[in-house]
Amino acid sequence: MASRSPRVVAVGDGIVDLVTPPMADFAPGDVQAEVPRFDPLPGGNATNFALQMSSLGASTTFIGAVGSDSNARLLRDRYRQYGVRARLCVDPRRPTGSTMALTWSTGRRALVTDPGANARLRLRDVPVQAIRGAHHVHRSGFWWTSGLVGKPTATLLARARRLGATTSLDVSTDPRGWPGERIEAVRICLPHVDVFFGNETEVCAVAGEQSPIQAGKRLRSFGAAEVVIHQGDRGATAITPSGVVRSPAFDVAIDNPTGCGDVFNAAYAYAKLTQSSVKEWLRFANAAAALHLQNRRRPYPTLPEIRRFLRGFAAP
Repeated sequence: MASRSPRVVAVGDGIVDLVTPPMADFAPGDVQAEVPRFDPLPGGNATNFALQMSSLGASTTFIGAVGSDSNARLLRDRYRQYGVRARLCVDPRRPTGSTMALTWSTGRRALVTDPGANARLRLRDVPVQAIRGAHHVHRSGFWWTSGLVGKPTATLLARARRLGATTSLDVSTDPRGWPGERIEAVRICLPHVDVFFGNETEVCAVAGEQSPIQAGKRLRSFGAAEVVIHQGDRGATAITPSGVVRSPAFDVAIDNPTGCGDVFNAAYAYAKLTQSSVKEWLRFANAAAALHLQNRRRPYPTLPEIRRFLRGFAAP
């Protein structure tokens, strides 16, 4: 385990989300709906991971790319607010990445993303000195940082491991529908991954299996040391070298479904660095995700907040 304040590096996407309040569901098709506002919030898988990790007390660095616009200023302000050291490449020719995030009171969401400046990020922008001494290196925003897809990410994660860090990867849903060459771009990274995160659809797509548990086992056979499956209101499951471990979700009101997986990932990685059992890691991560889900005004819960939340629930 790491010291009380682990050092963590997140590499990936910097995005600003324009998020609706949770809406009543409506039928698909040509429809018009009204919301009272759009909330501009920090977003992107790697940005959310970094902000949550820093909120837990880890010494956190984010490496990504932004434009030279107001959205870049919003992200810089949030990195500073949460104490994240941001190593940002600036592409003045492209806007900072942005996502239109429609959310529903059922927890459903629909995301439409312009990757913008994220496409500028390259392996050379992640120098060895930036990850030397890290306890953990996380890679996400996989598809939006297109210059790192495939071999560059595999190289980065392999380098992090040689330097003594553990690694994690979350590729999220492929916006192009999982063609074979894109699946292979994920698979070549797996031998260098300690924890592969994904929802049931994602792990099944990468593994080429219909059962999420069988998919997790197959991803382990491709090289991932551990596979953790996000299962929404059913909680999460970890497929580890010692077996399959499940942990239920916490039942809370839905206010902020966008980013729950990223917050879960950060909390799981933090717990893995500081606690001793898979069951603890999953329960801690589910609690962090629940706190994020129920309050968009406090999207990145602190360590004391998570501990207080968990004291309200008997361990299963």
